Amino acid sequence: MIDITEHVTSVLAPLKLDVLFNSVPTGATIPNQYITFLEINSKPALEASDHEYETERLIQVNVWSKPNYFQLVEDIKRLMESAGYERTIEYDAPKQEGDSHFNKVLRFVFYDEY
Repeated sequence: MIDITEHVTSVLAPLKLDVLFNSVPTGATIPNQYITFLEINSKPALEASDHEYETERLIQVNVWSKPNYFQLVEDIKRLMESAGYERTIEYDAPKQEGDSHFNKVLRFVFYDEY
């Protein structure tokens, strides 16, 4: 089983942006673009004789951006899919009053083998 935090961070490292697990940037200046992610759930995907051989892991990646994030989203999809993740859904989260960044939500499933 892989360490999903290290795996997603390393997969998205070529983007040269802050990639944060289940947190937000801290400090006085928030970057114009950054990425957060978390594991929504994991469950057995393949079992035999009371032994789990494969786990299905649902990962949510949030893209936070002040400028247009179309190309960044495309790059994230390309990197994640090349690392074995399958995109299940994506949507724009509604911008609320007081929000400083737009938010694109991407969900991926990853089958983790033992």
